[in-house]
Parts: sequence; C-alpha cells; structure tokens
Amino acid sequence: MFDYSKTKKETVVCNLCGGERRSVLARLSKNNLPVTTVFCRNCSLIYINPRMVSEEYDNYYKYFYRVDRNAVKGATVDTELERNFENARKFGRALGRRYQKFIKLGLTVDVGSSTGGALYGLREAMPALKILGIEPSVAESELARSRGVPTKTVLFENFRDALPEAPANIFCVQSLNHLLNPKGFMTWAYGALVTGGSLFLAVKNFRHQARRAGSIEAGVQIDHPYMFTPETLRAMIESVGFRVVVFEIDEGKSQSELLAQRAEGLPRHHIRVVAVKANLNKVQVVLPSFWVQLKLRLALSRPILKLVYLAKYSHWRTWQKSKSVV
Repeated sequence: MFDYSKTKKETVVCNLCGGERRSVLARLSKNNLPVTTVFCRNCSLIYINPRMVSEEYDNYYKYFYRVDRNAVKGATVDTELERNFENARKFGRALGRRYQKFIKLGLTVDVGSSTGGALYGLREAMPALKILGIEPSVAESELARSRGVPTKTVLFENFRDALPEAPANIFCVQSLNHLLNPKGFMTWAYGALVTGGSLFLAVKNFRHQARRAGSIEAGVQIDHPYMFTPETLRAMIESVGFRVVVFEIDEGKSQSELLAQRAEGLPRHHIRVVAVKANLNKVQVVLPSFWVQLKLRLALSRPILKLVYLAKYSHWRTWQKSKSVV
C-alpha cells in the first residue's frame, strides 16, 4: 500500500534557471494529498517542492503508480492498461500522420513509453521505424513487450545503457511532467540525437488544465513534479540548443477544432513541439520576460482563474455532461 505521507522528500531548486526564490501556488493535489506546488519567482516554472526523492519515485512507478492512478479514476489495472495501450496507439498514429515530414528513418526512442502504444502507432504509420521505449512501470513495460515494443524498464534518471545507435527521433509524449530533471533529459536528447534529428514533445499545458477546471489543484498530482506552460516549455527547449520548428498550443482553439482533434486521437489540452538539433555554436538562454511572467501569474491567480472558468469553460463542461447522458 502506497502512503505518500511516509515517503522521504527533498527540496529542489528551479530546473530551468536554478533559482531558489519561489511562491506557493497550492498546498493540495488533485486527490487531496498534502503537496506543495510552487512557481519560480525568476522564470515562473511551476513544480512540486518539496517532492519525493528519486528512490521513492522509482519505487512508486514500479509498483504503485498504475494502482494509485486507477484508484483516482475508478478503474481496474488490467482494463486501464488495455485502454491506455489503445488510446496511445491511436495517439501515435495521429502523431505519425501530423508530423511525418519531421520524422526521420532510424531509431526512434520514446522516453516514458508507458504501455508502448504510442510507439506501436508510430510504427503503424511508418513501418520502417526502429523503436525503443524507456519506461519505469513494470506492468506497463510488460504489456509493451507483449505487444512487440522493445522496452527498458527503468526510471529515466537511472538509465545508463548505451543505445543501439544514435537515434534519429526522440519522443517524450505525455511524460515530460513525470521527469525529475526535464532539462537534463533535453540536454541528453540533444547530445544523443543524430545531427538534424528531432525531439517530439506532447506536454500538458498547466494553465489550460487549471482554467478548464477553475482550480489550481486540479492540475496537481504527485507524479507530475514539473508543470509547464507554453512560456516555460519553450524557454527550456531552447536553453539546451534546440531550434523549435513546430509549437502547437491547444489552448485558445475553438471547440469544433478540439473535437476534431480528439476524434483524430490527439488530446485537447496539450502543447505539441517539434524541435531540431541545430548545432548552435553558442546557446543563449532567454527566460520569459517580466511582462510575460506577470501575465502568467495573473492568469493563475484564483479570482481570475475562476472568472475565466465561469465565462469560458463551465458551459462547455455542462454541455459535455448533458451530451454523455443523452
């Protein structure tokens, strides 16, 4: 039985700028655990602090993650794993179709590959791809391997194996939030990719999540030590040398666009990015400006968050519920 209150925790500095000045956004998680969420006062990256240490996260992902998440959702492990695979498979096919011109033939690595569905779907869209997953969950890795998706069962931060070849593509879809050192992952990806290789990200937009629910806490869960907005995500990607060629934000799209996107297999509250290894001689780190950060912090203030929810999202949620009843 997993008991968050008994886990060992650590205090960390900002993963984007290294800053130590922070302000508290929330003190509870989505499922009412005592989790402190902060934003950096230097760059506005949002993260959990203090958080579980690496060993605790390793243990959590290997043995408790899926059971814990299913308890929140009210699902069983087996049915949720199968559903996860099929949804991710559809998602992978959609990514393959949408971004095919950026996907190069060669080794394609997915960090946080879960049940392997996204890689499976990508290979369906592009059969010549060689694929490899890296996933900390034992149950999810086993399902992936049973479906023919080669998968290493390891927390990414503990991954030390040599890759069979330099990857042409690295994916981290719906997993960047889970990493304990996302900037370290991006640095690793930049170094591992072939020249001209691409990094593909699909990341939850924390501001969009909070606005849709009218609550900061709705976007907080212990398996998301970092939470991104478009501003901080782009700054982190560019800070390690990548050149962004696609930056697609779901926030602000019409409901018809989002429904069509969902039918295609793509979630509706993401930021999707394609970034190319650019071989820059000098990387200039540009953090979000003061005014951009001020705008973001105002957007996440509770009164404004509630007003946006009532004005824009509460009617949509009511319509969704009535439609599902019918």
